[in-house]
Amino acid sequence: MRKLCLGERALHEGRRIITMGDNKSNLNEAETAKASASGTGRLLRTAGTIGSWTLFSRLLGFVRDILLARVLGAGMLADAFFVAFKLPNFFRRMFAEGTLTVALVPVLAEERKQGEAAAHDFLNALAGLLLATLLVFTILGMLGMPALLYIFAPGFHDEPHRWQQTLTLARWMFPYMAMISLAAMSWAVLNTYRRFAVAAASPALLNMAIIFAAIVLAPSFTNPALALAIGVLLGGALQLIIQFPALKRIGWTPRPIWNVAHPAVRRTLKLFGPAVVGVAAVQINILVGTILATLLPVGAVSYLYYSDRIVQLPLALFGIAMGTALLPALSEHFAKEQHAEALTDLRLGLGWLTWITLPSMLALLLLAEPIITTLFESGRFTHGDSISTAHALQAYSLGLIAFCWARVLSTACYAEKDSKTPMRYAAISVAVNIVLALILMWPLGFVGLALATSLASFVNVILLLLHLRRRHGRILDADSYKRMLRAAITCLPMLLFLFALSMSWAFPAGDKILQYIWMSAAVTGGVGTFLLCAHMFGERLIPQRRR
Repeated sequence: MRKLCLGERALHEGRRIITMGDNKSNLNEAETAKASASGTGRLLRTAGTIGSWTLFSRLLGFVRDILLARVLGAGMLADAFFVAFKLPNFFRRMFAEGTLTVALVPVLAEERKQGEAAAHDFLNALAGLLLATLLVFTILGMLGMPALLYIFAPGFHDEPHRWQQTLTLARWMFPYMAMISLAAMSWAVLNTYRRFAVAAASPALLNMAIIFAAIVLAPSFTNPALALAIGVLLGGALQLIIQFPALKRIGWTPRPIWNVAHPAVRRTLKLFGPAVVGVAAVQINILVGTILATLLPVGAVSYLYYSDRIVQLPLALFGIAMGTALLPALSEHFAKEQHAEALTDLRLGLGWLTWITLPSMLALLLLAEPIITTLFESGRFTHGDSISTAHALQAYSLGLIAFCWARVLSTACYAEKDSKTPMRYAAISVAVNIVLALILMWPLGFVGLALATSLASFVNVILLLLHLRRRHGRILDADSYKRMLRAAITCLPMLLFLFALSMSWAFPAGDKILQYIWMSAAVTGGVGTFLLCAHMFGERLIPQRRR
């Protein structure tokens, strides 16, 4: 009888232990789900912060471009200004803004493990090298500007007036590259410390400066483009100055020193070289289009510029924002060998981008002409310019998803300190773009150049996906494909709404106020319809703030 009681007691105790184990397992699963949700929310909040400031800056950018269209139009003077402005912007995007970030962030994260003093020594050494390099490069660039223009705008050489205008403007604006590159280093440092707002908000200062130049300075200048060039320099100075208080708040006051032999500087340079081609793939492709556009009739450069400005809005709001938010998170996961967590964040980023960029792409394809007409058609910018620019915008829009995905997939490689793979694939993408551009530019003109850029970006995305799959297994699982399918289905009601609006209320021609009202109705109704359908699918697209 006693053995039976002991047996029953043991059985009861075993059941209790099993129950406790089950409860503990359930608790662990709940904690894991809660942690995952917390990580998801944090990632989306970070992307939301960057995107919000970027949206503010881009809205100012649209105001800027509207004023540029009125002051410069889409003729010879506009072509000269945009080519001259593209020179410092190209070198900034190639060697500073994105490239320096992906090279600096992982190395700085390592240095911080040894203490903030070690991190500051590294930053001062890197600042000294960067400052000296930029001073030399700026002087050489201004002296050798004719040679640079011959590379970037070969079609201008046979037109002396347009060539001289471009040369003068380019020399005025080239120092902007040095100022914004130094600011870009500050952005990379602040991003490492998870301070994203200042970097995201800084471009607004450039837009404000150009708006000021267009409204206040241009009317008193014989050459209004020169007034705008002065605005560019003012914007660069403001973007650099605003970084110092933000850097002081994280405990670093820049004191540049000359110490090229610093081990962390060498590691940064080792990552920096290959990253130049990898990060700047999209910019290189767009630049190829601009160079070839100088061989086409007057206006081609301007059409590509204005259309690129439109498509850059969703790219900056979503693709660049998500890539910037993911880099510190993925770098931390890979440093701790948390590959599963890194893959989860990567899938989250790609899925969110698909839900956001797919409706954006379809809306741009459908509303290209109303968008361009509403924003830019005024003054020297004619209705014919609107139609031509809209065609270029549609061609660029086809590659929007690829532009965004390429940014995020490259970020995953950089987080592992692998900058050579994106470099190789970006080089292939550039080669494909050049070949396609040469093939398509003759039958399609500037539209063929934009289309070549979009198609080349898809090549880059496919190569990056295949590489990451070889390293980590399936990047896109069954849930990813289901999520993309739901995104495509959710776009259908939005398209129906836009078609219904167009059929019931034709886009008003000539009346600018009615055009803005029509566009507001299209955007509000389209976005509202899409978000409502997304909510029905249980999709969370808008980051929620902490309570």
